[in-house]
Amino acid sequence: MKHGPITWLLVSAAAEMVVGSLLGYAMLLPMQPWGQRLRARWPPPRVLMSIHLDLVMLSLMQFAAGAALHAAPGPRDALAAGLLVGAGWLNFTPYLWRAVGVNAFVLAGGALQRSAALLSLLGTVALTAGWLLLLVQWAA
Repeated sequence: MKHGPITWLLVSAAAEMVVGSLLGYAMLLPMQPWGQRLRARWPPPRVLMSIHLDLVMLSLMQFAAGAALHAAPGPRDALAAGLLVGAGWLNFTPYLWRAVGVNAFVLAGGALQRSAALLSLLGTVALTAGWLLLLVQWAA
């Protein structure tokens, strides 16, 4: 396999899976008897779980896209892969922002909240555009 769209997707997916797995360890630390002090400083477990699950799901999505590109290559694979890789690293940001107290799910508030929400929106648009591009390409 040469370096190209499939490789980008697979490398990004593997990196996201590693980050998601490491976050799983970080979620366990405050639950340990010797990690009690972290519990007061760490974000709530449900917030970390949202980030963890989103990373894992986005990783699986990129693995699926890589397999699909291998099975049905097309002329716009590089653009679709670029959009999906970018989306994979942007789409979990609203949960990350929530962990530090910024509601990036709502396009309102101060400059930081609006910027975070726009960044999150960019990830969602890239994800949708990447998959639509692939679907249109395969349907043609």
